[in-house]
Amino acid sequence: MKKFLSVALVLAIALTMCLGFVACSGQNVDKLTDIKYETILADYLEYPDAANLASMNAISRNVAEILADESLSTADRIAAAMYRSTYNEIDCEYFAYFIDRSGETKMNSNHGQLIYQRLRRQSDSVKDDWTLKLPINHNFDLIAQNTLTTAAIRYVKDGKYYRMSNNSDIVYNTETGLLEVEQWKKESNKNWNRDEDAKSSRSYKEARKTCINWKIEGIVKSEGAKIESKADDNGNKYFELTFSIDVDKANADNAAYDEKKDENSTIGMLENDNGGKNMTYEYCNLVVQIWDCGLAKQYSVSESWKGTIVAYSGSAQCESTIVFSYSMADQNDSVAASIKAGIK
Repeated sequence: MKKFLSVALVLAIALTMCLGFVACSGQNVDKLTDIKYETILADYLEYPDAANLASMNAISRNVAEILADESLSTADRIAAAMYRSTYNEIDCEYFAYFIDRSGETKMNSNHGQLIYQRLRRQSDSVKDDWTLKLPINHNFDLIAQNTLTTAAIRYVKDGKYYRMSNNSDIVYNTETGLLEVEQWKKESNKNWNRDEDAKSSRSYKEARKTCINWKIEGIVKSEGAKIESKADDNGNKYFELTFSIDVDKANADNAAYDEKKDENSTIGMLENDNGGKNMTYEYCNLVVQIWDCGLAKQYSVSESWKGTIVAYSGSAQCESTIVFSYSMADQNDSVAASIKAGIK
């Protein structure tokens, strides 16, 4: 685990020397490598532990009850279950997840593949949150490349916040499929050793794994919507929800993003997440697994959107896998602590 975070999630393309608006090729990768998620979250396949189960048992109308409610259509049950499961991330004792996302991105006439990876460990006392993003196999100009390249560690412990950024190139490791940063630095004095409560990060907008607003009537299409009850090899039960988003309903839910609101619109979230405007979905298809206790197990998302990013007319088609863990074994923040301690 330490090896993964210090080298492999220690998570992106080398910023090569390019002039002004001249196109850059970036790191060339023949084929993306499948990631072994157990090297990141050792217990991602395990049923939530006793502490997390206790917190879920305290919820009166949880996912299982919602999905059993035959007074609702299949599509409405799925939307309500997604809403409840999202809130369960706030209500549980602790969690960890890893987001593995890649796809094609266009900005004006230029294009490339974009890789996004995020590892987050969260409790009421600690936030250990890594985000790396980087284009590969591309011909973006320097401004577009810089817009699409990110490496950050957001670390909160003992009531103090520390933000770190990369002090060396971000590189895609073709053996592990992970983005890597060898050296980190203090992002700024403003975001170093300042007061912050780790619990403040446990909000609905932080828990949303897609930009979709599950409260919009008809947001889940009835066509193809399916709810299945399954069990893993150890007999632990979970639900598998297969469905598509009604993109007309999603795109009509376009109120401007409000930082003060915990629940924002679909398009408001999409534009805020991507730093864009005039954005719309073209499609969004999901297969979501939720443990019978109500906690998310895994997301598989296929989506496409278009809009304006900075001064570019852009679009993206991407595939995402998100895996979750509810085990103390995956709450180890020692690598982030060590990196923070080594920064002067």
